[in-house]
Amino acid sequence: MRPLPAKPPLDGKAAVAAAFSAAAETYNRGADVQREVAEHLIARVRNLPHNPRPRILEIGCGTGFLSRALVELNPSELVLTDVSESMLNRCREGLGPSPHTRFMIMDGERPTLAPGFDLICSSLAFQWFDDLTTALPRLAALLNPGGYLAFATLGNDSFENWKQAFADINMPSGMRDYPTPEFLAAMLSPQAQVDDEHLTRCYSSAHAFLDELKLIGAHLPEDNHRPAPGPLRRVLREFESGIAVTYHAIYGIWRA
Repeated sequence: MRPLPAKPPLDGKAAVAAAFSAAAETYNRGADVQREVAEHLIARVRNLPHNPRPRILEIGCGTGFLSRALVELNPSELVLTDVSESMLNRCREGLGPSPHTRFMIMDGERPTLAPGFDLICSSLAFQWFDDLTTALPRLAALLNPGGYLAFATLGNDSFENWKQAFADINMPSGMRDYPTPEFLAAMLSPQAQVDDEHLTRCYSSAHAFLDELKLIGAHLPEDNHRPAPGPLRRVLREFESGIAVTYHAIYGIWRA
């Protein structure tokens, strides 16, 4: 019997959706940073003036860390979206039935909804966008006058020592490029508030760090990057006794 032909690798958002779908059952076990960033984002959102019954859209709801807090804002409608149907299902299971909540498979970079939202929120989804400079105006166009776009995304200092270890041997790390706070502030100004923080997590080895990324589906390298086994082994050996990893979280609040 002839072997079946190998499936071509998925590209772009299809690969992202597949990775997060595969991690839907394990995501909550490895997502401590994602949970903490969602908490810090919602703390900022709670300080915003709101309509008594806001209409809210969430981009990249995942398993629902931010979604549960958005329910507490008493929305007239809460639209929860993600590229992964499996993640949406986990979020739906966690929230339980609600007449004011609906779930949609949607690429937040290319929204398919009509305008009319008072608040659009997203926690750690924008770093998977291909082009923030075109995506954010599309999302902002969905807001009612005076509405808010509130988000958290990874910043340029994320995974700094991991990337430096590859740079020291003149090899690309495969990590994605993330924006600086200054870039986002300039892109969103003058209506935006932008601030950031650095969260550090310590792992017993580089293998433990990579295993956690796989648990949450965030292990995909930059498009078209295929790590060479030799350099990867060298970096793994460098951190075999432990690694402290920096997650650089940038928070943005933009008013329409």
